[in-house]
Amino acid sequence: RGHQAATTRTTNTTAKHQLAPAPAPSLKDIIHQDVIKMKRIHNNERNRRKHFQMTTSLHNRHFLHHLNLTFLLLLLFLSHAHPSQCSHNIFRKKTVLTWVNGIGFNINHMTNGQKNLSRIFGNRPVLFCHNPTAKKSDDDTMGYIGDLTQATTQKLGKITEEVNELVEHLKQAVQTVGPKGKVIHISHSQGALITALAVKRLTKQEMSQMEIINFGGAETLCTSDEYPFARCINYYSVNDPLLFVVPNAAKALRTGFMGMGGMKHHQNGGSQTTASSLAALIDHDAEPEFIFLTPRAGDPIVDHGLFGPTYIDALKWEGSRYITLYLPVWHPFMQFVMKQNDAILETMVIVLKYILRKTIVP
Repeated sequence: RGHQAATTRTTNTTAKHQLAPAPAPSLKDIIHQDVIKMKRIHNNERNRRKHFQMTTSLHNRHFLHHLNLTFLLLLLFLSHAHPSQCSHNIFRKKTVLTWVNGIGFNINHMTNGQKNLSRIFGNRPVLFCHNPTAKKSDDDTMGYIGDLTQATTQKLGKITEEVNELVEHLKQAVQTVGPKGKVIHISHSQGALITALAVKRLTKQEMSQMEIINFGGAETLCTSDEYPFARCINYYSVNDPLLFVVPNAAKALRTGFMGMGGMKHHQNGGSQTTASSLAALIDHDAEPEFIFLTPRAGDPIVDHGLFGPTYIDALKWEGSRYITLYLPVWHPFMQFVMKQNDAILETMVIVLKYILRKTIVP
């Protein structure tokens, strides 16, 4: 009975405690709880940042590891390569890419075209010699007539300031590449006419170091004893309006005889470029100096454009040829490294934005 009474008192006391309201937390307790909560959030945020940094660092280490491994393999290949292989396949000739434009090109057109050509030719720098236009805008008819008038005087043999500037431009390019280098010269429309006038003031040695690539030219250029270029190619769309003012190109299209150039004969340990002739047809290394393209747009004006749908395919083919012949074997590798560097830079920008957003920007 005594134990039963004690149990009853204990139960009543517990019930009273359970029914009693909990005391209100003090201001100190509230602040303490908030501090604990903020520390917990801060620790979680710091852990997330550490995990992100460790992951990024791990990816960078993997990339550097593969980069070093590729570089070591390249060095191993170079160390075991035969000198003759190195001279022909690895250490290419020094080259310079040059370009002269046709009518209607302002400096903005030249800058954009320079970027396009560089991208086509393996992201190599392209040096342009600007043939300025009299047009104030794309719709300036009188300026267009002024450009045509100037081209007509050049067609009659007049030496203008644009010709003088191109002569100096080409001479400087040949001097840059040295006696064993090559100058890859691209000309379009009136630019081919200016080129034809300019090369008359070059030496045969300077010509022998030049490859001429014309697109829709107002004049044609071909290899000969007088003009011993390393290579000459004249591209024309079959509906190009300039075929009406370039008899040599029109005759080649009409007769089907494209001319053959770039033929090399080795004499006394050296090489000599012969003139275009039927004999060149027996040389497997010779290539036609006139190439006629099927128009893609069906509009003579559009198909005449250097970066139009017709000539752009020929440009890309020439770009592939240039990359294969003149750029070193590690050029694709270097392009890959540059792209990876761009990716790493983008990652760093993302990390920086993330840190700024979490630490400075509320």
